[in-house]
Amino acid sequence: MTVSAGPVEPLAKPVFILDVGGVLVRHDNGLLYDRLAARCADPFAARQKLVDAVHDEIIGTGHLSVFELHARLVFDYDFSATYEAFLGIWSSHFSEEPDMEPVVRALARRHRVVLFSNTNAAHWAHVTAYYPTLAHSHHAYLSYELGLIKPDPASFRRVLELEDCRPDEVVFVDDRADNVAAAQALGMDAITFTAAAPFRAALADRGITLDL
Repeated sequence: MTVSAGPVEPLAKPVFILDVGGVLVRHDNGLLYDRLAARCADPFAARQKLVDAVHDEIIGTGHLSVFELHARLVFDYDFSATYEAFLGIWSSHFSEEPDMEPVVRALARRHRVVLFSNTNAAHWAHVTAYYPTLAHSHHAYLSYELGLIKPDPASFRRVLELEDCRPDEVVFVDDRADNVAAAQALGMDAITFTAAAPFRAALADRGITLDL
């Protein structure tokens, strides 16, 4: 008598690791720098230096708090806004990423979806309060809590460790080419995000369809 082996086990569902800024929420860093510079004593001179003053390696790792950043801007550039006003400017460059909320909601129904963002406490408080797309994720890994930022390979390895998964079990999604390349170098499948429609097409290419 022949015994049937039964149905073939499906492949393990991938874990999706999604960036936030540039994928789930739009951000215009140039606009942020312009608005910060406008409150400095010499806006033109300050604008040239703000990119270095507000860099991920300083703020995103948590080595300098947002409160300390405000104090530094006041001291270095004669920044005129109070801390409360500064917080409003600090998060004024975000906007909704069109059509991503239903995509993430549908994706999270069938797959584990976690967020991995270079961010800081003030930005995180703002985007979680105003952009409901983020609430569909199952967990979030934040650079200022990890003390590591993308594209540092150590940051990816730490997230994999915390998720208890292998690189080949992950689909990583980010809008920045250097972050995508770093994920691929570690063995992850990776998608460069540009908009919701191409992202859905990239999922379909991987055999993943969404019931929106």
